[in-house]
Amino acid sequence: MSDPSTPEQPPEFAQLPDLGVWIEAALLVLASAAILAFPLYPEWLRVQTSHNEAWGAVSLAWSVWLLARNNPLGWIVGLVGVALYAWVFWEAQLYGEVGLQCFYFVTSLQAIWIWARGGPAHEERPVGRVQPATLGWTALAVVAASAALTWVLAQARGAVPAVDAFTTVVSVTAHLYLMGRYVESWYLWVAVDAIYVPLYFTRGLSLTAALYALFWVLAVQGMLRFRRLYREQTRGPAP
Repeated sequence: MSDPSTPEQPPEFAQLPDLGVWIEAALLVLASAAILAFPLYPEWLRVQTSHNEAWGAVSLAWSVWLLARNNPLGWIVGLVGVALYAWVFWEAQLYGEVGLQCFYFVTSLQAIWIWARGGPAHEERPVGRVQPATLGWTALAVVAASAALTWVLAQARGAVPAVDAFTTVVSVTAHLYLMGRYVESWYLWVAVDAIYVPLYFTRGLSLTAALYALFWVLAVQGMLRFRRLYREQTRGPAP
């Protein structure tokens, strides 16, 4: 018999990573190597890629993969990626995205603490759901903020201001939800990543467009995993 005084570890920590995790990590290593080998690309693609974009892409890919697996280390890795991409987007005149990266950097520092100590008794914050009333107010805020930011970006002569504004506002919302470890964050990431892919491709950021296609896949995985974790946590321990 097990000692009743010894707390039983949750299954996700008590077991070694399954084969699927190792396969995903191996594929991400290969993808990272392919991204960093951009000097060997055909000229039409090589001239569109910079060292900042390549290293930023690798950092963010690992960050999203870790966060989709509910691993707080993803926030730390992501700090490198958002710093590099702030410069990439500045050069592409996507000023809304520049501001977004700055926002990500500051709030990611806060998210590290929230995930580690944001529970009711300052323990690790569990996965949660956003209340329906909050979702309604969020939708109204997204519409209003997108309209206001569209005007600002148009005055700054930014590229595609309406799309840039909408994706920026939705990304901020998804990020805030993810900071709170909410399932709904991944629904928003799935939606906005689908818009980012053609946006970045048309701005000559082919590598970044491919990266966001990968992010879309990881966002779907994160959505499914967070839903499962939420069900497990709300079900509670067996009697």
